[in-house]
Amino acid sequence: MWRLLVFSSSAVGLAWLLLEKGWWLETPAQVVVHGASPQDHGELLTASALQLPTPLLAVDPLSVQQDLQRLVSPTLQAQVRRTLAPPQLVVSLQNGAAQAWARRSLADRVEYGLLDHRFNWTSFDAQHQLDHFPMVRHHVLVLVDFWTPKLPETLTQLFSGLEHLETPVHTIRITADGQLVLGTSEVLGEVRLGQPDHLARKLATMDHLYSQLEKRAPLFSYAYVNLYNPDQPKLGLISGSQD
Repeated sequence: MWRLLVFSSSAVGLAWLLLEKGWWLETPAQVVVHGASPQDHGELLTASALQLPTPLLAVDPLSVQQDLQRLVSPTLQAQVRRTLAPPQLVVSLQNGAAQAWARRSLADRVEYGLLDHRFNWTSFDAQHQLDHFPMVRHHVLVLVDFWTPKLPETLTQLFSGLEHLETPVHTIRITADGQLVLGTSEVLGEVRLGQPDHLARKLATMDHLYSQLEKRAPLFSYAYVNLYNPDQPKLGLISGSQD
């Protein structure tokens, strides 16, 4: 028993000695940043909310990463790790492009944000992040009435299909019950896909209708296209159009 007590006391003493005398971040030079210019180093330190000097083991890498993404750019891909010899905080940065702008409705408010490279929701604070305005791959606004964990998978399939089509899509609305509604050009109007089943067939039918109607001046103005059943598309006329 006494040997265990001696060993425990020695371990605690060694840990205290290393913590107090060795494993400290004391200067900005001990925060090594890869993927940023020297001019940005001070700004990144400020965004990380690090207070120097501080014990290295007291720094939470995940919190630093989240601070950088929240205050610098939501599309910033950051990896933060601690090294003990020498005592440093190593930050690796890579700017990524978001997939699209998005808006989602909550019970008490409406939020504006971005869909990251995996179509996960990412908040965007325009007041604090305007100097680092993110790039987006798709100029499509995604409107979500009710966000669910399955939406990133659905959006991945949808955007993958849209990339190969000629039909211009400006907005994607996802209703509270999971229906997909696309805002397109005046040729088709609103395209109602319904539930995200048979998505490839629905998109192919939409693109076929668009290409056919665009080639000739349509006799009527269409308000919407119903593609709940892609084998039997239904076109709705704008109120006032003649049959």
